Amino acid sequence: MTAAKTILSTSGYSPRVLELRKKIHDASYVDYAVQRIALVLSRRLVEDDEPLFAQKGRLYGAQ
Repeated sequence: MTAAKTILSTSGYSPRVLELRKKIHDASYVDYAVQRIALVLSRRLVEDDEPLFAQKGRLYGAQ
């Protein structure tokens, strides 16, 4: 076992955090995640009937 794997397996992080730490090093996973974020944001921008600058200080997309 390498030092990096030892640190990941013995840390106090949740299994979900450990899983995401592994995935972040996978180029195809990161590429898919960026594409998915872009798709969701694009859809929200197109579907939102209130202009972005008229949202009175709230973060775009926040409920």
